[in-house]
Amino acid sequence: MTNERIEIITSVQRRRRWSSVEKERLVAATLEPGASVSAIAREAGIHASQLYGMGGGVSYGRGR
Repeated sequence: MTNERIEIITSVQRRRRWSSVEKERLVAATLEPGASVSAIAREAGIHASQLYGMGGGVSYGRGR
């Protein structure tokens, strides 16, 4: 993922809301050959465990 994106939070609301399209894009990126879930999560500004949660049962890793 090479898109540079900066999010500026100006309101009191601190919790990020992800649309279905955004979640699908992130999960799809993790399924690419050689993709690193941790790296994709870092680029999105979230923890890898949050990205795993978005997968909703998607099998990550080799041979699964």
